[in-house]
Amino acid sequence: MSNFSFFIGCDVSKAVIDVSFYKDGGPQYLGQFPNNSKGFKSVHKQLLRFTSKHISEWFICFENTGVYSKPLLRWCVENSIPCREENALKISRSLGLRRGKDDKVDSIDICQYTFEKRDSIEPSVIPKPLIIKLKKLLSRRDFLVRQRQSLKVSLKEQKGFIDNEIYKSLSTGNQVIIDAYNTEIKTLENTIQELINSDDEMALNDKLARSVVGIGVVTSAYMIAVTNNFTAFTNARKFACYCGVAPFPNRSGTRTGSTRISHIANKKMKSLFSNCITTAITYDPEISLYYKRKRDEGKRAGVVMNAVKNKLIQRVFSVVKRKTPYVKLMNYA
Repeated sequence: MSNFSFFIGCDVSKAVIDVSFYKDGGPQYLGQFPNNSKGFKSVHKQLLRFTSKHISEWFICFENTGVYSKPLLRWCVENSIPCREENALKISRSLGLRRGKDDKVDSIDICQYTFEKRDSIEPSVIPKPLIIKLKKLLSRRDFLVRQRQSLKVSLKEQKGFIDNEIYKSLSTGNQVIIDAYNTEIKTLENTIQELINSDDEMALNDKLARSVVGIGVVTSAYMIAVTNNFTAFTNARKFACYCGVAPFPNRSGTRTGSTRISHIANKKMKSLFSNCITTAITYDPEISLYYKRKRDEGKRAGVVMNAVKNKLIQRVFSVVKRKTPYVKLMNYA
């Protein structure tokens, strides 16, 4: 049974939050407040008028809206108020078919969702400052990589439509900018590595993860960030599901189809592992034989690729759990 007895739902946007609380058998709308510490204090003061429960018995739930929901999460944790930064899709699907969008109604619905899930919902745990900083650095790297790729692609697409001399001139200037992006990305990657090395536990897990053939600097850093240094996921299967590479049954009644992966996933992690498997197949004899055997069995390319990704994830979680680097069991003849 839940230890919480006073439930609050918040709809968070950039500037404001809409708040509702559960009382007398249903959600009641409290009002709209600024999305800052002053607004949160006002919410706390207003809610005290409707309950005598200690804040340890409160439970605040709100959607994960990226950077907009982080101030409320930090404020709740700092003030020891149990809270849940919930996946927006999870809340949306639990509410069924809806028409239109209204922040007041959304806060009421989130409050209702919180009350209904009171026996199973768990408070969020805020990552330690180094993990938060690592996520911000990786997010910045993603932005720079996208901008660099945009420059590479856009000019190539125009090649057949502009004069050759103009194209050469634009290409020269374009390359200067791309080189600048390359330098900035490299500098950022060095900063990311320095940050990881500044923490003994993060540095050890990074070293262990990278001992697995195919796992590089960026993939290791992302795994540390999204798993909260391998504490947010209890096993490799759950992480594989999170990355969208774990197969699930596809059957109903008498019909049985081939297993499928879910498209609800962290697509960034999935793409990183797509890059990893090329290296693993090339430089790890065991993975190479595994890949070849699956292909010879007639498995589709996508199925085999996901199987290899799963194998890499299993290896990383295994070496982190036992605290010893991965050792190849086979060598090239």
